[in-house]
Amino acid sequence: MLLETLFHAGQAWHNETLSTLKQNILEFLQEETRDLPASAEVDILYKQITDLVRDTQTLNDKIDGLLTQSTKNN
Repeated sequence: MLLETLFHAGQAWHNETLSTLKQNILEFLQEETRDLPASAEVDILYKQITDLVRDTQTLNDKIDGLLTQSTKNN
């Protein structure tokens, strides 16, 4: 029983330490070295990419419609 309790306590300490280390590394790379963008900047970039993909598809659909209309008129 004592060994099991110690094992679980060690496991919890390991998980918490690993989580803290990951957070510290992330903050260091974002704030100190600027090697990684902040989460908000990444979210903005993903939204811009999503908008660009949607706009590109809309433009492609319009071009296809115009080509189809042009072919019918000839």
